Amino acid sequence: MTAFPIEADAVLSHTVLDPDPVVAADHRRFYLGAIGGKKVIVAMTGIGLVNATDAAETAFAYFSSSVGAVVFSGVAGGAGRTGIADVAVPARWTSDGGVTFRPVDASMLATAETVSVTLKNARAMRHQPQLVVGGDGCSYDNNNGQAFPCIPHGGGVFGCQPRTAPDRSFFYTGNFLQAVWPWLRHGLISNAKIVSAADPAFDATDSESAAVQAVGEAHGVPFLAVRGISDGPGDPLHLPGFPFQFFVYHRVAAVNAARVTADFLNRWPGA
Repeated sequence: MTAFPIEADAVLSHTVLDPDPVVAADHRRFYLGAIGGKKVIVAMTGIGLVNATDAAETAFAYFSSSVGAVVFSGVAGGAGRTGIADVAVPARWTSDGGVTFRPVDASMLATAETVSVTLKNARAMRHQPQLVVGGDGCSYDNNNGQAFPCIPHGGGVFGCQPRTAPDRSFFYTGNFLQAVWPWLRHGLISNAKIVSAADPAFDATDSESAAVQAVGEAHGVPFLAVRGISDGPGDPLHLPGFPFQFFVYHRVAAVNAARVTADFLNRWPGA
């Protein structure tokens, strides 16, 4: 699973799609194929906890017993041990700011520790990005409990489809029509208070992982999140944090997360 188009495109670049790869379910698109010899269903959730929960529940409802594990590949804010272009694979996730945590699957985490890939440098960066396995991740809700609407033809962040999707259509609107008015009425209020990505208590902060993990656990399915760092320490341009760093570095962060995800799937002996 991924949140927005650039993340999905990075994963699809490692995916060998089936001859008839597209499955439409509940106004969503799923792409069937293989990564590292593992059969996969690639899905773009949309931004935020509500969208992530809905996408995961749709996947389990439609594909039922076909889902053996969930891997989320995307970008995140970093702090402490992680900086821009690094990749974090946290050992546990929280959705309440650290009051409670859910551990990821132990066997998947152990496999992540064996991953060995060359990560892409961000522009002007002199040090080599690192893979950081373990530690804590946190997922925040910046939308006041509302689904964040994708925007038709909204580009690599706000768009409704991966730009390399085999069924990409100018007429596909994703959840825009259903979500835009509730979000404008209720979700936009809390967007005035953006949670800082550089929270030193966590190696990765995002808006989806913990929600997908909760759905996976409810179905008895193991979970792992791979998060490339798009904003936080180590910025060679010294930009003023999120969202400025995010829009400069989200592409390299997504590419690095997908590289780790692909190598992980090649190594993992699981489902």
